[in-house]
Amino acid sequence: MKKILKEPLVHFLLIGALLFLVYGMVNTEKDETEIAIDNNLINELAAKWELKRSRQPTLAEINGMVEKYIEQEILYREALAMNLDHNDEIVKRRLAQKMEFISDGLAESLQPTEEVLKDYYEKHRENYPKDPIYTLQQVYFSNDKRTDAVADATNALIAQSPESLGDNISLPNQYTDASAFLIARDYGSAFANSLDALETGKWSGPITSGFGVHIVNVQEKKAAGYYTFKEVLEKVTIDYNFDASNTFKTELINTFLKNYSILVDVSDATLKKSLDEKY
Repeated sequence: MKKILKEPLVHFLLIGALLFLVYGMVNTEKDETEIAIDNNLINELAAKWELKRSRQPTLAEINGMVEKYIEQEILYREALAMNLDHNDEIVKRRLAQKMEFISDGLAESLQPTEEVLKDYYEKHRENYPKDPIYTLQQVYFSNDKRTDAVADATNALIAQSPESLGDNISLPNQYTDASAFLIARDYGSAFANSLDALETGKWSGPITSGFGVHIVNVQEKKAAGYYTFKEVLEKVTIDYNFDASNTFKTELINTFLKNYSILVDVSDATLKKSLDEKY
């Protein structure tokens, strides 16, 4: 039981349930004929104005914002009284979006401990690999110096000495135990990203870079392992919060779903079966 109470998701659900319970209690006691203009509202309106215009509003501008707020509030309440929100797709989408914002805010409010992050890292270590290490040789064919650099590179693949057929380039022709990051720094990410798919021990290509066309002989490719927890702590935190937010949202919806009856009435038997099994 103690272990369950320590789970962040349980905290999320408890806080979420409490928030929506309090909101419901406050909402039912609200007098819909009263429109409150208080310091909190003024501060909120002024903050939004300053964020948008990078300056504080004048008294006249605050008066204008309050007037606009009152007009909007009256029209909003009258629209609800006339049931104008019923079956309005835009209203539904906007309200659902606001609920998602609340859900995301709740999930982000509880930051994970280092122990939780370490556990997440161990379970998802494969998401944090280091670049592989390559030993390779490349031959360059210039688009500027040749009529058809791709054709020349293709023909070089079956030549006796491909390394003697290329053009000069002021970059290394060979790398020994070099990371994909280092190679990408010289020849670009498109070139480096192509290396992993190449067969080792033979000339392959043509592959392209920002300089032109290349054929490559990957002599050895070694896995470099994974980044340590400390090396990728920031990314682990971002990934954890993203997954936790989505999990929390799913659990919250499932909790709300218990209060609803989903009546499935569709003609497609397969679809009906699928929905009935889900709901």
